[in-house]
Amino acid sequence: MKKEDLVHHVATVKGLRRLRDETPDPADRAEEFHEASKFHRATFGRMVHHQRLSVDPDVAAGARLGARTLSHLPQRPLDRDDFEAASRDPRFASLVRAPSCRTFTGEALPPQVLSRLLGLSYGAYPQKAATGRRRRPLPSGGALYPLEIYVVGDVDGSGNKGAYHYNVLDHALEEVQRGLPAEAVRGLGIQQDLLENAALIVIITAVFNRSRFKYGPRGYRFCLMEAGSLIQQLQLVAQALGLGSVAFAGLLDDAVEDLLRIDGVDESFVNAVLVGRTSVDAKLGEGASGAQTT
Repeated sequence: MKKEDLVHHVATVKGLRRLRDETPDPADRAEEFHEASKFHRATFGRMVHHQRLSVDPDVAAGARLGARTLSHLPQRPLDRDDFEAASRDPRFASLVRAPSCRTFTGEALPPQVLSRLLGLSYGAYPQKAATGRRRRPLPSGGALYPLEIYVVGDVDGSGNKGAYHYNVLDHALEEVQRGLPAEAVRGLGIQQDLLENAALIVIITAVFNRSRFKYGPRGYRFCLMEAGSLIQQLQLVAQALGLGSVAFAGLLDDAVEDLLRIDGVDESFVNAVLVGRTSVDAKLGEGASGAQTT
């Protein structure tokens, strides 16, 4: 780690440590909401909201539409033909996301692919901005970058899966747990075959006070906004590497917290992306056409 990066890191840690010593606000609605929205092993089976899709035709129809129209307002048409032509233009190929993939081969990814996936999604570029800090692939409120990435998978081709934290500053993986049995991976969430067959489960967590110390409750919303940006970046980079991916929010919070050894309050799970080969002949850098998605 370079000296300037270390100074910034230490200053951040000291600042957060001072915040932890402060008396927590008993009326912290953001924390209450986050806790209420978690999936837990013991209670997930009691959730019934999704059943409305099968019993309420109006809800099902609205879910399929995924948009709204303001028919009472004047309408100004845009050039649909031009838009559709642009979506097929090779210049914009990297911006046209492939369909989500739910059929993975289970094949481990080579180290170079893993390095590119993480670095181009959330790493620190070698060039430095005028501020002296290295640029990142995504914008962040106040350049605070409250998100962290963990990966679950076989990262060295040994056949053994583990859980690792992505150290952005050193561009390295830090071993959290090694030698995870298949049942431990399957037990992380729903659709367990999908979890087992993905080469990587990329888990996104948020260290909320890294944003909230400056922006207060609004900082919680920034964390969620940035998680959405990171998901899109991960999927577009995976696509450029000839891989399939799917955004996956169906992990169980308590299982993730236990695996990653995080407390679920100061740092908590917000979303995940599953990544992997969709064809045994997909090659590094093959591009969007190499992702045979469903």
